[in-house]
Amino acid sequence: MMLAAFITTLLLFISTSLCATPQTDSLSLDTATSLQPTLSLGTTSSLLEKQKKAERPIMEFSYVPIYYLTTALIVEGQKESFRGARNNFIPKFSNKLDDYIQYSPFILTLALKTVGVENRNKWGRLLASSAFSYATMAVLVNITKYTIREQRPDGSSKNSFPSGHTATAFASATILHKEYGLTRSLWYSAAGYAVATATGVMRVMNNRHWASDILAGAGIGIFSVDLGYFLGDIIFKDKYTLRHNKLNSNNFYTSPSFFNLNVGFGLLKHNLQIGDKYIYSNLSIQTQAELAYFITQHIGAGVRLSIASPTVSFENYSDNMGIGTLTAGAYLQFPLSSQFALGGKILAGRLAMSGFNFDDKLVVEKSHSFTCGLGLSAAYAYRNNIAWRINADYDTSNVPINATLNGEQHSTHKQLHQISLSGSMSIMF
Repeated sequence: MMLAAFITTLLLFISTSLCATPQTDSLSLDTATSLQPTLSLGTTSSLLEKQKKAERPIMEFSYVPIYYLTTALIVEGQKESFRGARNNFIPKFSNKLDDYIQYSPFILTLALKTVGVENRNKWGRLLASSAFSYATMAVLVNITKYTIREQRPDGSSKNSFPSGHTATAFASATILHKEYGLTRSLWYSAAGYAVATATGVMRVMNNRHWASDILAGAGIGIFSVDLGYFLGDIIFKDKYTLRHNKLNSNNFYTSPSFFNLNVGFGLLKHNLQIGDKYIYSNLSIQTQAELAYFITQHIGAGVRLSIASPTVSFENYSDNMGIGTLTAGAYLQFPLSSQFALGGKILAGRLAMSGFNFDDKLVVEKSHSFTCGLGLSAAYAYRNNIAWRINADYDTSNVPINATLNGEQHSTHKQLHQISLSGSMSIMF
């Protein structure tokens, strides 16, 4: 199943390479029009034609929802592992913030519009496209919830899959992305999707959803807005538009910074000796959120949050161990063309390992340690400031282990090596 996740991402990476739209000039329609005195009539006409082609209704759709929905199906088989990590790290976590921040990207869109920051559409078209989007999302979420009837992890009801909060948050973020991110600055998009990601993570932290629920919710939210704006484009055509998308903003020379949501798997199994006994861990699915800002075309700085939840076994017992890392450091990028780039990173930070208990026969306490690592990536930017990225990461840390085996205390250290492969959807800005 974990190998299938990587293969799926690789196939999507290849398919988008084959189906990509042709490269266009890095100018908006407004810019092209303003340059008419200095550009030839033929050049301006060419830019206008490329703008029209880039904004055909069908271009509203992307491959991103396919990635999230496919990954959700794969992660479904490992959902107990992620819940186990949550229960080991933060068993009593409870916070209602996710009930409110799910709407904040859309509220920001309306607020910016109200104070006069020009966006993509006039009020009527913005509200109509948003209404189509939210209506589609509500129908898809509720039909799926009450058809599948997945039990929530806290046992409260059978309407867990998919996460409605996450779908709402990603729909809100995608509206902000279309109205302001694509037409003004991708910082709007990065902010919106960061809030949407936080909403989904908090749903898992609150024990209200499985990891697969939030991935499916993200896919449904993005797809719903793609469909809502597609319907808006069909109905309104060229009317009531204030600002056009920037052309060719998917360019590693001009937009090297990125925000990633990664899903992948670890390649190494581990064993730990406590006294004369051994604990074994299996391969695990890993999730990561990663933000990198490039000061120049090649050099930047960033931060990465990574969560892994391998199953650990001891004699006839098993439990889930959570491994979380928060690291920061230098990011490098080497564009091979405007659409292909190789990358690297050198990171350092903190690792937290959850404790676990095997029926009181063996109890391992929580621990923290310094961690550092290296990473390589290959990325392809296909359109609308979205890139597919394949990552290979290596991290190492010397983890202190304090355990009680049959009432006897043991202390040791474990040199933990982690090698992971992951695929991600990146927002470029």
